[in-house]
Amino acid sequence: MALPKYDQIAGDLRGKIVRGELAAGQALPSERELTDRWKVSRATVVKALDVLRLEGLIETRQGTGSLVKERVPLARTAGERYATAVATGNIYTAGEYAEILSAELVAAPEHVATGLGIETGDSVVRRHRVTFEGETPTATSYSWFTAQVGEAAPRLLQRERVREGTTRYVEMQTSRRPHTGRDWWTARLASDEELELLRLMGPAAVAEARHVAYDAEGNALTYEVGVTPAGRWARTEEYAMGG
Repeated sequence: MALPKYDQIAGDLRGKIVRGELAAGQALPSERELTDRWKVSRATVVKALDVLRLEGLIETRQGTGSLVKERVPLARTAGERYATAVATGNIYTAGEYAEILSAELVAAPEHVATGLGIETGDSVVRRHRVTFEGETPTATSYSWFTAQVGEAAPRLLQRERVREGTTRYVEMQTSRRPHTGRDWWTARLASDEELELLRLMGPAAVAEARHVAYDAEGNALTYEVGVTPAGRWARTEEYAMGG
């Protein structure tokens, strides 16, 4: 069932904010522009903007309209970063960058093997990074790829940034386009290593997101585990509850 129009509008604007297409302090399209673009009533547009305002993504000023709030604490998913890479050629938005801590061949642990559809202990490429906004660490993540993908995409084993993002780079090297993504989340206490990398005082809660991107044949292209500090918005959902 299709989402209500106001939620479609909110989702479209939310995606632009998350991907950096609408930067902090930048004005959103006017209510009239959104009304014309989406062919809806003004009340529908107002409801969509109310959703984003409640999420803390925008603010409305008299005589100015709706603006993206400064320093919105977002936790961007791997799928959202891929969309940014496709749209802009760069996986990171303004002010973001990653420090690559390692890029190496390792034996696949059980959860990685399950995610990639291979045997535990098979050789895989593992990349470990910390992502920053300015001087603040906002996430630490691991990405894994099969040895076959690693052979076709040799930059995965280089300890340097892949500006277009690893999933986009794999797509360009192998012609295997991501077709479906699967994400799942949990909340837990940070490990000692995560406390150090994210500069947190322990004990501290973190959110862990696991992501698999599949090609059109259902084969895994990448498996990623990302960890972000508590207090950063990851996603919102709206759904029917009967009636």
